[in-house]
Amino acid sequence: MDAVQETGSMVSSAIALCRRDRWTEAADLLAENDSWRTESPVSAMLGELFGGLAELWDGRCARFGANLTERERWPLRTVPRYRNDQITVYVSALLVLGERARAEKLLADEEFPETGLRDGERSMLAAMRGQPARAIDFARRAVTGRSPRGYDIGSAATQLSTVSVLLSQGRATEARELLTAARATAPTLAHLLDIAEARVDVASGETDRAVRRLHAATRGLAVGTDIAWAELAELALRRNDRASAKQALGALEDLATAMPTGRVLLHRHLVRACLGEEPAGECLWLARERGQPLELAVVTERLARHG
Repeated sequence: MDAVQETGSMVSSAIALCRRDRWTEAADLLAENDSWRTESPVSAMLGELFGGLAELWDGRCARFGANLTERERWPLRTVPRYRNDQITVYVSALLVLGERARAEKLLADEEFPETGLRDGERSMLAAMRGQPARAIDFARRAVTGRSPRGYDIGSAATQLSTVSVLLSQGRATEARELLTAARATAPTLAHLLDIAEARVDVASGETDRAVRRLHAATRGLAVGTDIAWAELAELALRRNDRASAKQALGALEDLATAMPTGRVLLHRHLVRACLGEEPAGECLWLARERGQPLELAVVTERLARHG
């Protein structure tokens, strides 16, 4: 965002930490001294925006949720440039969380065209809608820099979703190539690329390596770790290691308490059902309600696999 150059030093420092994936430190910095709220309208906007994101990625949803609900209070909302920046970031964050319906509702409520989004956000939307060719095309354009980049908080999540699409089509080599290109862009939320790489490892039969990657991905930010824990539970059940699967479920239970997004709750229900600790009906209902074909296919396959 060009607006970063117009902010005070504290907000600039916090955003610099975010760019280096040090979101928790950024949240702490902005919380220690909130003088940025009165420095300038741009400082107030970006401080609140990135402060809310930093807390969200760390598993604290309240501030992000309030900012999303109370959009009339956004700083500089009446200035098209800054309004568009905020809408784009919130849509991207919702897609990172797997919240397709909420992202689409925000776009509709704000009368914001999808063509105004970056290629990364459009790729995630396409993947969640079951449009694989569009998802792959937009993801490749995003990684090669043919679209405006701005401050792209969703880049790693875009590649994770696209890798999943490619693997569903048996295209593991292309998935690895895409990941290599994505790594070169040094995206934030880089642990999501580790999860993507673990999925490629599983497809290639390298399950031990996948388990190591997935565990590593759970040792930092909270966002996306529901995917890692669900994958770890699945791999544990495949080798009849119920103790490890239950450990993964425990982590999902804790995450669902702190961060009860639709995807986190779905993964919790999925692991419970696969362990035989609840009927499959709740999990299937939630997967169908979310309306994401690839996600539903994975859920159905796992439930069938484990009876």
